[in-house]
Formats: sequence, C-alpha cells, structure tokens
Amino acid sequence: MSTPNFSPADIAAAVGKKFAPTDEQAQVIAGGLGPKLVTAGAGAGKTETMASRVVSLVANGLVRPEQVLGLTFTRKAAQQLEQRIRKSLIQLRDTGLFAPGSEVAKSLESIAPKVSTYDSYAGELVREYGLYLPVEPSARLITDAERFAIAHEIVSNFEGEMTTKTSVATVAQTVLKLADNMGNVLMSEEDIREHARIMLSDATELPKARKSGPEFSQELQKILDVQRIRVEYLELVAAVQAEQHAQGVVSFGEQMSFAARVAAANPGIGAIQRQRYRVVMLDEYQDTSHSQRVLLRSLFGGTAHPNLSVTAVGDPMQAIYGWRGATTENLNEFVRDFPVDDSTPAPQDQLTVSWRNPSRVLDLANVVADDIFAGANPRPVDRLSARPGADDGDVQLGYFESQEKEREFVARHMRAIYDKTQENKEPLSAAILVRTNRHAAEIARHLEAEGVPYEIVGLGGLLWEPEIQDLVALATMLVRPQDSAAALRILAGPLCGLGMADILALRQRVDNMTGASDERVVYTPGDDPLEHLRAQLHQQVASATTHRPEQVLGLADAVADMGEAERYTEEGRGRIEKLASKLRHLRTYSLGKSLADLFSDIEAIFNLRTEVLSRNRAGGATHLDKFADIVAGYQGDSLGGLLDFLDLAREHEDGLDPGEVPAVDDRVLVLTVHKSKGLEWEHVCVLHADSTTYGAKANSFITKVEQVPSDEDVIEPEPQYDKNGDEKPVTRTDYGKAAKALDKQYKDANAEESARLFYVAMTRTEKSLTVTGGGTNSYKAGHGSKKGPYVYLEMLAEKFPDLVVEWTIPEDPADEAADTAMDAAKFPFLQPTPEALAGALLVDAAKQELPKAQSGEEFGLWESDATALIEEHRALTTPVIEVTMPSELTASDVVSLSTDPEEFARRRRRPVPFKPNSYAKRGTAFHSWLEERFGMEALLEEDELPGTGEVPIADVEALKEKFLESAWADRTPFAVETPFRFNSGGQILNGRMDAVFKEPDGSWFVVDWKTGRPPQGRDMDNAALQLAIYREAWRRIVADGQPIRAGFHYVADNFTFEPRNLPDGEALARLFSTVATK
Repeated sequence: MSTPNFSPADIAAAVGKKFAPTDEQAQVIAGGLGPKLVTAGAGAGKTETMASRVVSLVANGLVRPEQVLGLTFTRKAAQQLEQRIRKSLIQLRDTGLFAPGSEVAKSLESIAPKVSTYDSYAGELVREYGLYLPVEPSARLITDAERFAIAHEIVSNFEGEMTTKTSVATVAQTVLKLADNMGNVLMSEEDIREHARIMLSDATELPKARKSGPEFSQELQKILDVQRIRVEYLELVAAVQAEQHAQGVVSFGEQMSFAARVAAANPGIGAIQRQRYRVVMLDEYQDTSHSQRVLLRSLFGGTAHPNLSVTAVGDPMQAIYGWRGATTENLNEFVRDFPVDDSTPAPQDQLTVSWRNPSRVLDLANVVADDIFAGANPRPVDRLSARPGADDGDVQLGYFESQEKEREFVARHMRAIYDKTQENKEPLSAAILVRTNRHAAEIARHLEAEGVPYEIVGLGGLLWEPEIQDLVALATMLVRPQDSAAALRILAGPLCGLGMADILALRQRVDNMTGASDERVVYTPGDDPLEHLRAQLHQQVASATTHRPEQVLGLADAVADMGEAERYTEEGRGRIEKLASKLRHLRTYSLGKSLADLFSDIEAIFNLRTEVLSRNRAGGATHLDKFADIVAGYQGDSLGGLLDFLDLAREHEDGLDPGEVPAVDDRVLVLTVHKSKGLEWEHVCVLHADSTTYGAKANSFITKVEQVPSDEDVIEPEPQYDKNGDEKPVTRTDYGKAAKALDKQYKDANAEESARLFYVAMTRTEKSLTVTGGGTNSYKAGHGSKKGPYVYLEMLAEKFPDLVVEWTIPEDPADEAADTAMDAAKFPFLQPTPEALAGALLVDAAKQELPKAQSGEEFGLWESDATALIEEHRALTTPVIEVTMPSELTASDVVSLSTDPEEFARRRRRPVPFKPNSYAKRGTAFHSWLEERFGMEALLEEDELPGTGEVPIADVEALKEKFLESAWADRTPFAVETPFRFNSGGQILNGRMDAVFKEPDGSWFVVDWKTGRPPQGRDMDNAALQLAIYREAWRRIVADGQPIRAGFHYVADNFTFEPRNLPDGEALARLFSTVATK
C-alpha cells in the first residue's frame, strides 16, 4: 500500500479551514521526520501551526496520534494545544481521505496525543525512574507557600553561623532562590564551594596595588564576602531539602533537576521515551532552563535520530524569564543539540506574520526589536508584518508631569472604553500592564474613582488592596505590637479614625513605657540646632542597635496599655478602647485557632466584609474571598511565618505568585507584564514606561548571594602595560575591576531582557495600545540617575510624533502631596455613603416589622442568649488562659512557667518586654565587671540579665567587694557565658550558663550568679529547675561522663546554695513531655 503524500494546503482544504496556510506556515508544517527550530513572533499563530504539523505527520502515515508528545509551560496552553490537535485529527478522520482499513485510518480510530507541561512530564519521569538517583517516586509536589513555611521554620531554628543583617523571611527567601538556581544549572554544593574557594584564592594570590593599603578594596571585599556568605547558606539549603525529603515533598524546580540528572545518567531512559514518542513539540523554548535543556537533549537529542521529529518553537524577543533560570542560549543551541546528523545542524524556519496586532502597533514593536538586534548577524528573527487587511489600530504615547497625572489619564481612557462597551452591549476585553505589584494598587485606586470595574491578578497585587491591607495590619497588631506602621494604618484609617492629637498621645505613651522620656535629648534656647539634631540621631541609632525587635515597643502596646485617660480626647479615648477590646478578644479566643479561622474572626469582628460591600463596588468582596483561599492554602501554622510570606509576596512579583490569569469580560484586568505573556486583549495600557521602572540592575553571582556562577563565569583581569608597553603585574585592584566588568555584563543582559519585557507588553493588544510614563526624581550628580521616559518610549515618541498625546518631562519632582491635598483634608472619611445610609434605613425599617415569634420560638431565643451570656461569663472567670506553647523555652521561661503559669500565659499572649529598671541595670553592671575580671565577654539575652526580677539589697560596688571576699574570686572558670540549646521531651531549651568550674577531682560545678536575696520555700524549688537545665546542658556539651553539680551563688550574702536531688535528664524529659502536650 502506497504512503500518502498530502500537502499542507490539501489537508487544510480537506478539514474545512477557511484559509490555506501561508508560505511560512506551509514550510513549518511540511516535511517528514527530523528536528526543526521555528522562531515565531508574537501573535504569529504558532499553536495552530504546531497542531497542523502534527496533523500532517499523521495524515501522511509517518506517526500515530498516541506517538505525539507536546510540552509547554502552563496548563492552559497545554489544554489549548491538545484541544487543537484533537479537533484537527477528528476533522481529518471524518474527511474520508483514507480508505477503511488503511494504516492511517486505523491510527485515527484512537486519538490520544499526549500534551502536558514541562513540569508534569518531568514529574512522570521521576515517578517512573526516580529510584535510579535515588529519589522517592511518590514525593508530593508542594506550592511556593508550603515551601516557604518549611524554609521559614528551618531558618528560625538555625544554630549555625550566619553573616546577615536581614530578617528571617528574607533569609528564607534567599535560601529558596539559591536552591532553585542551583537546580536550574545543575550545580552541586561542592561546585559552589569550589568556585568560592578559587575566587578567594585567585584574589589573595595577587599582590596589593599599594603595599600600605588594605588587603582588598572596599568593593572587592564586598564581592568576596558575597561568595563566602553563599557558602554559609549551603547548610540551610541542605537543611530545607532534608526536611522536604523527610516530609515526602518536592518543589517543581527540584523535580526538574532530578529528571534531568536521571535522564543524563541513564541513556536507556531516552531510548524508551523515543520508542514511545516519535513526534515531540517543544513550545516556548526560549523560556526553558539549563536543566530542562539537559533533560530534553538527553532524551531526544545529543545525536541524530532519523525516526524522530523534534520541533521547538520560540521567540527570542519574548525571552523574559531570566530571573527564574531561563536562558536564550537554549534557543540558539537547539540546532546543535538536535542535529540532523553528525555534521548538519537542525534546519530553522520562521513565522513572521502577526495575526493579532494592528499595523501601527507592529511598527512600534519592530522599532524596539530592530534596536535590540542591532549588530546581530544573522538576526535571530525577521521583522513582524501585519496580516492582510489589518487595521491601523488606535495607539497613544504619552509622558506626564507626574505619575498621578499619568494614572488619571489612563483611568479616564479606560472609562471611555468601558462606557463604549456598555453602550454597545459588548464584552469588555481590556488590561493594564504594570511592571511591579505596587503599581497595580495605585492604578486600581484611580479606576475605582472613575467607576471602572477591575480585578488585580495575583497575590502580590491583591495584597495592595485596601481591605486586604487592613486585614493584614490587624493580624500584625496581634503578634507584632512593635510594628507601628501596621498600627498606624488602623489607627489613622477608617477602622478607628483617630485624629493627630490622639495618635501623638499614643506615641508619647510608647516613649513613657520604654523610659525614653527620662533620657531624651531636650532642646533648650541657645543650643546649636545642628548639634541637637546630631544628638537626637545618635540616640535613635543607639536605641535601634541595642534592642532586638521584640524589645521595642510600638503603638499597639500603647493601645493595649493606654495609661492616663486625660492624655486623650474623649472621642479618641473611646475609639482606642473599642479597638483594644476587639484586639484583646482576638488574642484571647482566636490566636489558638487555625490561620483561616483567625482571619475569618478578624474579618467578622471588624465588619470588614460589610464595609467592603457598602462601597457598592463591582466585584464586591471578591478580594476578601481570594485572600481567604490563599490563607487556607498556606501550610504553615505560624501567623508570623504567614505574615513574612505575605510581606515578600507583596514586594516580589516574580517569586511567590502562583496561578493563571482568569478569562473575564466584565472588568479591566490589572496585572504584571510577566503574567500577561501568551495572552491578548482588545485594549491594552502599558503603565509607567519610565527609566526607573524599566531600568536594569545587576543581578549576578558577583553581588547577589542567591545567584550562582556558571562554568563560564571566570574572572580574568585584562593584561596591564606601562608607558613603555611592558606588561605590568596584575594586582588585586585589577581583579576587582574585572569582577565589576563581569557584573556589568550581567546588567547589560538584564537591560536587554527589560527591553524584551517592554516588547511583550506592547504586543498583547488586538485593537488599541496606550503607552505612558510620568514624573521624575530628586537627582544629584553621582547618586543614581535622573528619572525620565524609558529609552524605548522616548525612541518611539521621536519616530512617531503623531501618536504623542502628552509629553511633559519635569525638571523637578511634582508635589504628589499637592495632587491629593483634597483627599488628605477629608481623611479619615468616616461619613457613610448615601448607598450605605439608605441600606441602614431599610434594615431599621425591616426590624420594626418583624413577624411575631411562633410558639416556642421566643423561649428558644431566650435560651440561646442566656447560654451565650453564661459561656462568656465562665470564660472570663475561669483562670485558664489558653496559649500556644513556644517552640523554644529559656531556663528563665521554665522557672516562670513553674512559678506562675497564669502570668506566663499572659506574657505569651502579649509578649511585651519588662520595663528596664535600676535593678536590672545594676545586675548588668556587675555581670560586665565579672566578665572583665575573668577576661571573657559574651552577649546576654534580655531575659538572662542578672538581677532581673530580684529584690535589690546593695549597689554595684558593694557587690564587687562581697564577691572578692568569696571563694570564687580566686578561681578561674573553665567557661563563661556558655550558650546551649537542646531538646528535652519534645521541648527545645536554650540559654547561657554564667560560669562552669572544673573541680580538682575532675568533676564540674555550674554556677549562676545572683545579685538579689535568696528566694524562699516553693520559689526556691522552682528556681532549682534552672540549675537542673544548666546541669543537663553542660552534660551534653562536655560529654565526658564526669559528675556535674550546680548551684546559685548569692553575691550579696556570699552564700552558695547547691540544691540536692536536682532532676536528671530523664526526669526533665518526662516533665517537658507533659508540658509540650498540654
């Protein structure tokens, strides 16, 4: 039986397509098996063309449908491609072209092509072949939120060395990014260590430029520090991966890395896959990472495979995911990774007709592409051309005096589009594309003012919505009272509506609680104002650097403990008390609940949903519902961890923002340009096209801990010559310059990616395009750069002046405050809207006409109310305070828990530090003198300060004299201020031991210095628990089997008390196991 030979045009006519393929499309579709690279511009119909190539191969009897594998990046794209292929094959089957019983007719009886995402395919390989590594095949994929929760917990409890000044959340995020980047380039921990070692060695071996100068210049020292810190982070990376392994979970990036490794190491896997699939379609190939390239090359490339068709489709102008490991090098190297034979690279075709964009939009896009490809030979992809009969389109370019005026213009433009669709009863297809999440909330405010329905896409943008900011701020006040920014949002906003006088009174109360009023710098007439300012700044810096975050009080503390009533206005005091009451209720009854229930309680108690619905805004409480889903999906159980996760998601639109863009036709979508990739709308606005927003920054292993070097990243200083032309020795200064030059190469690459991002934004439209920017900044020579129009917006404005609707480049920043002065004068806006007032009147009227209670119903209502009152009274009078036990306890915590559990619980519920007092200061001074005497110094924790909570009996000098009289004065301690941390009965214990002495017989004695009076009775028994913990800690540290005693030395009395029968390690474990389960 002869083999069919249908052309692309034959097949198109047979299946009933309106148009025959273009010459470019026919070139891609036609041909037999073999590799092929297709560069397809934006809107060039690549999905249709890929599906048509599959149909052509099946129709000509070269493959069966079940031998087709299609890979793309999103589930939506995979579904579209699969549906297109299935539909075309079904149409092909129904054409009658093939005789019954023929091979093609038989193959079309079962149409089952496989189309999935790259990640899903990698997951299947790991499940099937993971034991080769070995990797647990049944490992469950986790979300970014779950993974962040694991990393946050690991970092919070990390005991190793860490050189960082950033928060736990930032460290956790850096660890995850470092792990992902290592996986993307298949780099091991040893590779990272070796690269750092070589860099440090290369720099150290070079001579200094000046013998009297420092070892390294300041810039080079920072670069070398980054390499060293990256090595420090490897321990955390390993800990996170170990915990994931223990939980049986794996991330998308790790799954891809595992699949690449197993495929590269086991060629037999590739042979099996090539037998299973004879047609492989690779979509968006420019967005693949190094690990994905290794995987695909190992399975389907490397050498020629004549009976295999591998077709990659990509667009170098849409390569915008370099920050997550994608590399355009993959697209360039495809022809060599998948050769026709040993000496012939894969052929390359193009699709350059845009079936989406109007002709004027393509004119703009081509200008940007021409500049990016200037000097490239050959050019990676030709210019795009418009489809036959394409409209010009409606295009506007503008630059405004301020971003506020820019947003007003865009909002009015969208209002006009919205009105037109409403008038014509047409669906609304429109999007505003922003560079960062922060910009989404700002334009949303103007859309709402214009009455335009909108939706912010993604978690990052959602977090800037006012009701979500209020919800998060309230949650923050519950557990982070020192966060005054969150408190100020609630206090000054509509939820509380305080005036400035009451807010200042709360601020003064904070100062009073911290004792700052006694120490503040007071200005007196005649003082030098500059010196006074210096003194204030010095005091602020000193306060900030000597207090840990939990030691700093904030406005929420003052709300909980208002102090004298006369500080506040009568109205303000009432509002603060009402807020404090609600927060107190949430701390008492809701903090122990699940995170989802906690946020539900916050929403209910503060009537947030009612407030949102009363605005009569399109979408109603959609944002609250979406946020509730996000909280429910967070796998951690720590509110602090969730708040850190949300804080990062708010700022980093490229890291913690999963999900696909919804298809809607009744509102304007506001989303980042990255999220718009592969989508299209009739009307598109590209916002904030200025040099700052689209400016590029260096993002390389040179200066960023989370980035990893590649094999090509070698720092090689250029040879140096003197004035006679003789070569000079290369110095450390030259090495530093070479490192900065490499960093600049990365910055230039990022600048090109930013330009491609701008290109992607412009090519999303089908009808109208508006590109705008606005504002400038305060600029000083040598400090940053002057903000103005983005270089490509300026280029477009020069080439297409007829499209410019506004072009005002300010010399100085506009006074944005002046733009909102009218709104600011009304803030907080506490008057009800007419709609809300009308609704309230309707409710009141309805309450007057309630039907009479039926038989038994009134008694039921009374019983329900009475039961609620009884339960509330019981809860208030029962001396049981339910709190979550902390994950770690200090020895002082254990004593407090044993002495007064109720007070300990109250302190846990609202963890505010004790006010510093003279006794604690005296104890600290004595302790410092003792450290100096013993020649050792160590840092103290706040709750470990000697003298805290003890009864004073002597001043510091008297304590010194008493100590010198003691037997301890002439002895030398083996260890001073020794830190410890260990697990006992499921409870982590930590702290420091004042001093440890070695006795003549080889045994040990642990001493805790006390500057107060000895406690009596049960208090002494409780205090003895502290010694038992110290004794067990030293036993675990020294591990020499020698006896260990422990005692308190009361300095003022020159009395050493050594309790008998201290609990041993097993007894402590039993004790804490009961505490941990309560």
